[in-house]
Amino acid sequence: MIRKTKLWATLAGAALLAGCDATGTGGSLSFLDASTDPANFAAASAQLAGGAIVVSGPDGYCVDASTLRATRVGGFAAVASCNILSGGETGPIVEPVLVTVTVSRATGPAPEPSDLARALGTELLSNREMSAIIAGRMASGGETAFQGSDPRHWRGAFTLGPHMIGLALYAPQGSPLVGAQGAAFLNTVSSRIRANSAPAEQSAEQSQTTPDPITAGLGRLFGRGDLQ
Repeated sequence: MIRKTKLWATLAGAALLAGCDATGTGGSLSFLDASTDPANFAAASAQLAGGAIVVSGPDGYCVDASTLRATRVGGFAAVASCNILSGGETGPIVEPVLVTVTVSRATGPAPEPSDLARALGTELLSNREMSAIIAGRMASGGETAFQGSDPRHWRGAFTLGPHMIGLALYAPQGSPLVGAQGAAFLNTVSSRIRANSAPAEQSAEQSQTTPDPITAGLGRLFGRGDLQ
């Protein structure tokens, strides 16, 4: 069992990498330190794209407030164990996992898992069509997420109104979430996004907003570095 403090450090590092990629900047993000209350890092939910998209995790999982980035047209959020994010102050001990959610303006249909695999330059091991998302299990790429993470990971994307939503799930080696349970977890997060987000169309003012850096190419979904 990975110790909480060590797992927090590794997951925070993964969220830092993904957060920088998603925003298109190299700026530093907030980190848990002695001067900050750890409980403040575990948020029940987060609003992206001007409040139109709401991200939350299943029971026991929270949004990492320290790496949250939101713009009028998109944003980035990471979902992980509430217990880990809070330094053990809140939430039960659950299976460790890192889910990244990137939101941008949709310019067409959502890419299929095969498209995502080609962009990553990896093999698509399996495909699972579920109620809220079509998820693909990638053969490689997950090993860079955090120390001890499995190369195999899950990715998927869907559109919701004028927004494109891309998700990726990383789990430690040997975790059941590397397998079919990971796809189910990604579907649960996607279902919550669909249920809690506003279906209303973007206003004319929002639709004319200058594109945010996270909306360029497939990098809109997962960040340039995440596709290498």
